[in-house]
Amino acid sequence: MKKLTRWFGVGLGVVLGVWLSVMALIGSPIQAQDKLLSVRTSQQFDVALEQVQQVLTRHGFQVAHIQKCDSGLEGMGYKTDDYKIVFFGRLEEVRALSKQYPDLVPLFPFKLAVYTDGDDTVLSVLNPEAVAPLMATDPVLQQQLSTWGKDFRAVLTDMETLKVAQLR
Repeated sequence: MKKLTRWFGVGLGVVLGVWLSVMALIGSPIQAQDKLLSVRTSQQFDVALEQVQQVLTRHGFQVAHIQKCDSGLEGMGYKTDDYKIVFFGRLEEVRALSKQYPDLVPLFPFKLAVYTDGDDTVLSVLNPEAVAPLMATDPVLQQQLSTWGKDFRAVLTDMETLKVAQLR
């Protein structure tokens, strides 16, 4: 069962990553009403990947894993230069909420896609507020989804700020 769960988690991560990529290409920078929060930066891929880990840590998140997806996507016919998914979360928060709201488990850990698009690096994450209508109307849960949305936007805004700071 553990192998099936792990396989499902990895497969879901890749599928979500592909979905995030497609949505980012048709989306615009950080918008609350979007199902996807994205930012495009001129930072090199490796620099952006390293910096986003530091930014996530500063915002209280722990990076659990970074998964390379380039070869898997190429095997499905997609052409990419660099593509990785950063799995992250706040462990105690995830544990507590997973017990209280089992329907949230597929969201954990959160997944941030980092990939190149031409000369740019794009960072995209599912907006947790987009799943609010699908979840219980519990006000505590709704507030948590909103808080995560704000946190994710802050992370992406910090990535934009870092890019500007590097240009100076």
